Amino acid sequence: MTDLGDASAAGRRAELLAGATAWAFENGLAGLSLRPVAKALGTSDRMLVYYFGSKDELVAAIAAQAAEALGDALPTVDPDHPPASAAAWLDAAWSLLADPVVRPALALLFELDAMGVRAPGPARSASRLVTEHALEGVDEALAALGVPAARREAGFSALVSGAVVGIVLDQLVSGAERSRAAIEELARLIDDARA
Repeated sequence: MTDLGDASAAGRRAELLAGATAWAFENGLAGLSLRPVAKALGTSDRMLVYYFGSKDELVAAIAAQAAEALGDALPTVDPDHPPASAAAWLDAAWSLLADPVVRPALALLFELDAMGVRAPGPARSASRLVTEHALEGVDEALAALGVPAARREAGFSALVSGAVVGIVLDQLVSGAERSRAAIEELARLIDDARA
C-alpha cells in the first residue's frame, strides 16, 4: 500500500510542479506567493507546503524544472558525428534560444540569476545549478567539436557559455539585430580553438 501512496504523492507533486512552473513562466518568480499559485492550481497553499516544504523549495523546484527542460531542448553534439563547424552547432542552439515560445523560460532563468545574486539560499543554489548544467552542455559540445581539453579547462568553455548567455540576454532585452553577428563571431572563435 505504501508504494501506491508514494507513487500517487509523487504524481501529484509532479502535476503541481508542472502547473507552478507554467504559472511562473507567465508571472515570474520575484513576487511569487503561495496563495496565488495555489489558487491558480486549484489547491491550497498548505498543500503546496506539504508537497514542497516551503516557498523557497518550490522556487528551487520550478527553477530546476525550467533549467532541465531548456537543457534537454538544446541541441547536443554527437562525438561520433560532430557538426562540420561551430556555426552549425550555434545555429541550431540559436534557433531554439531565439524562439518566442522559449522566451518565458529564458526570462524565468535570468530572473532566477538576479535573485541568486541578491541573496544566498535556494535561489542562488538553483541559479548555480542552472549555470553548471549549461556549462556542462557547452563543454561537451566543444569537446565533440575538437576543442582540446586543456583549452576548455583553461576557461574557454566558461567563455563560450557566458557569451551565449550574454547574447541571449541582449536579444531578450533589446531585440537588437547584432545578435546574429555576435553568434557568427563566436563561431569563428570556437573554430580557431579547435584542434
